[in-house]
Amino acid sequence: MYNLLVGSYRILTLIFLGALVLRLSLLFVAYHGDLNNNISWATLAVERGLDGFYDPPSQSYGEASWPYSAPNQPPLTILMLAATRVIWIGIEKLSWFLNNRFSFFPSTFIWFWEGKGMTLLVKLPSTMADLGIGLLIYKYFAQRNKEKLGFKLSALWLFNPITWYNSAIWGQTDGIVNLLGLIGIFALLNKNLIKFAIFIVLSVLFKGSLAIFAPVLLFVAYTQKYSLKKWLQATIYMLVTAFLVSIWFHPRIDLPVWLINLYRERILPGEIGYLTANAFNFWWLIDSGKRFDSTVYLGLPARLWGFAVVLTGIILVMIWLKRKISERKIFISLIITSLLSFLFLTRIHERYLYPFFPYGTILLGFLPHFWIPYIILSATHLLNLYHLFWAPPLPWLESLYQNSTFSLLISFVNLFTFAIILRHLKLQKI
Repeated sequence: MYNLLVGSYRILTLIFLGALVLRLSLLFVAYHGDLNNNISWATLAVERGLDGFYDPPSQSYGEASWPYSAPNQPPLTILMLAATRVIWIGIEKLSWFLNNRFSFFPSTFIWFWEGKGMTLLVKLPSTMADLGIGLLIYKYFAQRNKEKLGFKLSALWLFNPITWYNSAIWGQTDGIVNLLGLIGIFALLNKNLIKFAIFIVLSVLFKGSLAIFAPVLLFVAYTQKYSLKKWLQATIYMLVTAFLVSIWFHPRIDLPVWLINLYRERILPGEIGYLTANAFNFWWLIDSGKRFDSTVYLGLPARLWGFAVVLTGIILVMIWLKRKISERKIFISLIITSLLSFLFLTRIHERYLYPFFPYGTILLGFLPHFWIPYIILSATHLLNLYHLFWAPPLPWLESLYQNSTFSLLISFVNLFTFAIILRHLKLQKI
């Protein structure tokens, strides 16, 4: 038994060490413009303070009040960014202190830290979140006496290009919000309503992208038949969590109203009101140009059509789930919901297919034949992420996008794969 445990520990260590080294080696391969926003918000949050951070700055700040764009990310994201800036300042001061007192201290570190330190710190949380999701996937199967399967699926997740491209190269935070959501969902599967409530609200306070799962998850929680006392406790924990995260930005008695308005007016609408914000989905096939989602089709604005299709789909998913709830069917419901949202909602960014993959990876443990659509969507998602970012420079690949047929083909493949998944599930009578 001891040798077995040591062997498992070594395998797991090698997998995660390899995944970490891969990501660290890619941190400075490219610099996306989104990092300018994150670093700017981190700097201003520390310099100006968090109270009133989202409010329009006073004229004393001049034209550079928001050097890149006004903050459109939730409070927990800003708190994390502010923390990275505090760490950067601390390491900068320490490095200068050591440099001035010890001749052997490498001065080149100071120039590295001033030039690339914030890039490192901003990308690092997402990189570690990748590893966190990989660990959760492993533990899920290891706890069910399927350790070998846990190794395989964890490695698949960690070395899937869509994960390290998102975190280490682009520097996006999708890994963090999905790690928080996955912790909450696993808690729900274990019928821990309070832990579920805390981590789901943390996920939404970090980024609202997993709000699409709310109807399905609340339905599952309802079927678990908790007492009224337990529901009240979970609600109180949610409110306290939201309060502790948000109070820094608006320490006023109207904090709940302020937070609701922040999401309604600044965060959920997004900055780009187009049919699609570079997502190769249904709306890209309709019009890949910069057409607003207020455009009317068959008597209704496109935005309403998107909501109607997704809402109808989620209702059908819950009806299907109600017949016999199981962990496998819950994961299927989540991937269907994520695909519905990515393919048919308007204003969708290319990154918003990400929530499909943690649950799609887990689902491979239940449905081995699911690997075909999984690989197809991994490939199309990676191609979608590359579009307009062009990092690293690959002229032969960039040239493919010059023909609009290429991106239209990817959009069609996404829709066709979704249809194949639905047909497969129907034939399997799951």
